[in-house]
Amino acid sequence: MSVVIASVNGFPIIGECLDSLHEQCGVGGVEVVVANRCKNGTGEVLKQKYPWIKFIEAPPQTPIPHLRAMAIRETTGDIVAVLEDHCIVDTDWAKRMIEAHCSDYPVIAGPLRNVACDKLVDWAAFFCEYSQFMYPMPDGEVENIPGNNVAYKRWVLEHFRNLVEAGVWDSILHEKIKSEHLPLRLISSITVGHKMSASLCWFMIQKFHFARSFAGMRFASSSYFRRVLYSAGSFFLPLIVLQRIFLQVWRRGTYWREFLLSMPFLILLLFSWGIGEAVGYILGAGSSEAKVA
Repeated sequence: MSVVIASVNGFPIIGECLDSLHEQCGVGGVEVVVANRCKNGTGEVLKQKYPWIKFIEAPPQTPIPHLRAMAIRETTGDIVAVLEDHCIVDTDWAKRMIEAHCSDYPVIAGPLRNVACDKLVDWAAFFCEYSQFMYPMPDGEVENIPGNNVAYKRWVLEHFRNLVEAGVWDSILHEKIKSEHLPLRLISSITVGHKMSASLCWFMIQKFHFARSFAGMRFASSSYFRRVLYSAGSFFLPLIVLQRIFLQVWRRGTYWREFLLSMPFLILLLFSWGIGEAVGYILGAGSSEAKVA
């Protein structure tokens, strides 16, 4: 198995991710490929401290999907897994993912746990982005999977090479995979810890840029009238998504305290998300894709 990581947050954040992978690299021939766009000395630190990784230096403004595409080109595994640089894997993550791919399922993913638990704004950011993928989740075929705890059989990425090389976001790739009647499977025991701590301002800016880049990318070929309609509908997005998050928390019966206490921050993040989508539908992605971390 090959593990692909886009390095966009610098050291020591990616260091924690690589430290969690280190002892697993001898299991089943696991290799790690890191595509780095950080220019604050991260590249030199990574090459010196982690000589066992395959390292790719990329231009500073390279968007995350393109970093992943660069890394995928250098992989050799029959299975290609994707992590984010601020994810921390469980000690048997690689073993479980490889065992899961002994099945015929072409795409297998696992849920996420929030391990940045000290600040309410970090909880709000986690709920905002990953509520539908929170641990625990039942095993089985699902409609949506996360893009930062997922592994594909190589033939899947070869089949959709044009999308991978075009640098689409993982959710768009997964929609295309489903459209060709390939199932997405989630296995609850293949968990990853999501560790991202930042200020409210940083998270709001990130939500805006991701939402704008996603909307601009997904509807780039749509008519102007359709884009205007979706842009208008984006102003209802905060309420719709907040309801979805509430239902996810309700179904799991966990994280009630964190959800309620972080709700003021969560609402602000959702408004930033809605504004980003509204702008993306009308004006396109602009330079937002390169600003997502």
